[in-house]
Amino acid sequence: MEKQDFNKEFHLKLNTEFIKIEKLIREFRFEFIYELSRLIKTTNPDLFINDAVQDRLLDYANRIFSCAESVYDKDRNYSEIRLKNELTDMTRAIEKYHASYHNYEIAEQTNRKAKEMMVHFFPELMELSGNGFRLLEKYCLLYNYEFISSLEIV
Repeated sequence: MEKQDFNKEFHLKLNTEFIKIEKLIREFRFEFIYELSRLIKTTNPDLFINDAVQDRLLDYANRIFSCAESVYDKDRNYSEIRLKNELTDMTRAIEKYHASYHNYEIAEQTNRKAKEMMVHFFPELMELSGNGFRLLEKYCLLYNYEFISSLEIV
């Protein structure tokens, strides 16, 4: 009987944590899409925020949320060498992407806003090591490039 009580209590706590995480994700997505939609409309009034753009914003929000968690975890658990290796790989990937990328004002502004929102929802990111922070920056830049590129085809 004691084991059943423990399992029930464990599952209730686990369920409560999942509910908290889901709420955080929903809030992040909502604010991210709202803020970036406003920013895009201000920067590019000719761009119509249709369902396709909303889908791309949702994908961008999910990637930013995921990379924040992932990089924070890597910074805490990877050895310094492994973290440097991933940073080197990401730098190479960004350089290749950057060669075919046009630097638009909207890209800089959306990247800045995405990072602001990430820190707002994940203040623990301020504790990242130097390499962890640089890795986070590379992932943000990659996802920004992908997002801006997707807007060009809408």
